[in-house]
Amino acid sequence: MDNVRKIDDRSKVERFEVAFNKIHLKLKELVTGSFHHAPYGELLQKAKKKRGIIHENFERFRRFGHLRNALVHEKNKENFYIAVPHLELVEEIERLCEQLLRPPLALSIASQPVTTLPSKASITEVLRIIEQKSFSQIPIYDDDGFKGLLTEGGIAKWFSQNIKGGLVSVKGHTAADILPLEKAHNVHFISRNQTIYDLEDVFEDYYNHNKKLEAILITESGAKTQKPIGIVTAWDLVRIDNSALIVSNHI
Repeated sequence: MDNVRKIDDRSKVERFEVAFNKIHLKLKELVTGSFHHAPYGELLQKAKKKRGIIHENFERFRRFGHLRNALVHEKNKENFYIAVPHLELVEEIERLCEQLLRPPLALSIASQPVTTLPSKASITEVLRIIEQKSFSQIPIYDDDGFKGLLTEGGIAKWFSQNIKGGLVSVKGHTAADILPLEKAHNVHFISRNQTIYDLEDVFEDYYNHNKKLEAILITESGAKTQKPIGIVTAWDLVRIDNSALIVSNHI
């Protein structure tokens, strides 16, 4: 019976260490861009700013490090461990390891399908779509591809510039009239094969460069000429938490 227990304990320890080592390597890649030696705790602290899953589960990852140190540094004879992780803990580190290494696709949190309008669409039609579907952004596409993203801010600016006698006439005006008022580079494109971590990286890059990103459009290969199959806003990104990370990435 003791031998069976020892084998079971060794199996749980080995599974824990395999998952921990994979996580440690991924942290090195995220923070340093290489696999050179770097302390786990230091990497973890820096990586929580790069990945939502680490930020959301920071204390769990930190405790994994403490347990790993106990297993490795306080082992004083073969097949003897000062602490043996419970099966639930082993399964938890394996689950988080899987989510960190193989995250869901960006499409898993994107709004689908995406409603688009041509640049010749009347402002009346634009307003009708916004009212009916509660949209705050509408991608504008013509036959040759993406023309711009209409936002509530751009629409409000157009109305403010076209007030005459306290009234605004939309007759004869189209989406093309609003597009020049939209801020440039407020949209980014990614492909359907990219992950939620790619979303995080894009939003962080825009933030670091003091640029406001209104939305990320997902197309088949990330090309502007392709119609979008999903749209992600900054609000959608907020929803990337532990519950979102268990969504299947086989879309």
